[in-house]
Amino acid sequence: MAEGAVSPQLVLGLGVVLILGLVVSAMLPDRFTGGGKTGGGVTAQSQALSLPAALPGLSPFTPATPLQFSGRVTQVASIGNDVGWGQVHIWIDNGTGALQEISVAPQAYLTQIGCPSFDGARVSGVGFIFDPGRPNAELYVKSIQVGGRTCKLRDDEGLALWMVVQ
Repeated sequence: MAEGAVSPQLVLGLGVVLILGLVVSAMLPDRFTGGGKTGGGVTAQSQALSLPAALPGLSPFTPATPLQFSGRVTQVASIGNDVGWGQVHIWIDNGTGALQEISVAPQAYLTQIGCPSFDGARVSGVGFIFDPGRPNAELYVKSIQVGGRTCKLRDDEGLALWMVVQ
């Protein structure tokens, strides 16, 4: 090696030390480095405000109350076949004089779990109304009994069991 030349090991060593120094200084807390802020007084307790966490796009979760239903099925329809998600809806006469719309499940899932036909059947079960403020909001079935068989369609949170990856 020529006189006065810097060895490659020295250059590599200095580079590693420089990078480690930068990493350590970046990890130092602001209270040591000042963080570019001036001041640093303590806020009086009476001036402190409690603010909710900003979660854009999220809304607080309010669980839906499970509701009982029962009656005789007067109409069965598959809604949404034209857009790729066919959902069986039934309308029941529960003795109040008004028909109640109930969203059940896709026909393919009902067939897969062996749920009997709803045509003219007497049904009972539990479901959820997710939009109680909307007039005539349909009820989404959690479980339904038809022809002596109980068909489980949603979990306790109202999530569709046919959407569960198996």
